[in-house]
Amino acid sequence: MIPPTTRRPRCARRLPALLLALALGPLAACSGPAADPDDGTSDAGESLAAPAGEGTAESEDVSGGSPSAALTFPLDAIGINDIDQALLERARDTLVTTCMERHGLEYAAAERPPGPTVPRNAHLYGVDDPVHAAEHGYMHPIDLDPHTYAPVHAEDLTPEQELALYGDPSADPLDLPETLEEARERPGPEVGGVAVPATGCHGEATLLINRPDDGWIDPTFLMELADEAGHEADEDERVRELLADWSACMAEGGRPADSPLTVTEELGLGGDVSGEEAIAVAVLDVACKEKTDLVARWAAVDSDHQEHVIEEHSELLAEYAEQHTERMERARAILADGPAAVAGN
Repeated sequence: MIPPTTRRPRCARRLPALLLALALGPLAACSGPAADPDDGTSDAGESLAAPAGEGTAESEDVSGGSPSAALTFPLDAIGINDIDQALLERARDTLVTTCMERHGLEYAAAERPPGPTVPRNAHLYGVDDPVHAAEHGYMHPIDLDPHTYAPVHAEDLTPEQELALYGDPSADPLDLPETLEEARERPGPEVGGVAVPATGCHGEATLLINRPDDGWIDPTFLMELADEAGHEADEDERVRELLADWSACMAEGGRPADSPLTVTEELGLGGDVSGEEAIAVAVLDVACKEKTDLVARWAAVDSDHQEHVIEEHSELLAEYAEQHTERMERARAILADGPAAVAGN
């Protein structure tokens, strides 16, 4: 059995960002640059079929020769794409601004960078670009991307703005409302004579668009499906074989390791992933991946198991697709007619 530590964590380095992206947070993580939501190319009925995160010229500059950067998986075509993500964020910002006005507060949404330039699947199975390995060792390309992290406000928020925007800082984050219905039943402290939503204006806006009631499916369930497929792949004999092939190659090169996902820990490189020794190991690692065709072989196994979980959860995914169409309609209405367009929700 493959040790649990070899389980690739998908967007492990970017997991918090992924959670934010799927929940309408500040980043469209694990994807390429967001397209212009006003270019007329996004359609609610087509959005689920449009793979997010296909590389652009800019993203190719960052990912270089990473074969995994060009990978697409069955679940990639189901998630919220970049065009929709940008539109959803604009609609959320409109709602947040209106909510802050209820508390007598001026608010300007944070400016966002154009989006991450690292394709979502780059280095999915560890470093695999020989040029990157020779220059940066095991440093993930996302750490070289200036557009990776959350946007910032032009001016520091006042304590009142922070309280209204994010809610009571002493609240248990694991006990926050999960639906708009629940949030409205649990008001927080007052600002400007008006009770702050338990989730803050930001959270309330997110829930209004994303999960107004218990009947709505949280988009982050797609990560659960990816994990389910990944665990299935872990037990696949084909993954054991490819890891054995890669491991044998590493041993021949004098750097024995069991998995490209744990190699830095196994060889004690965690303290300096871009140092001289790390670079030497990374170069060998990439050569062994190329020799054993590890990326293509592993991706094929992952794709098989993702197709399996998609088929297994087809009814739930069909419902999610319908809800996403409604989600986009709601966001467009907010942008066209203001928050009053969804005042009844």
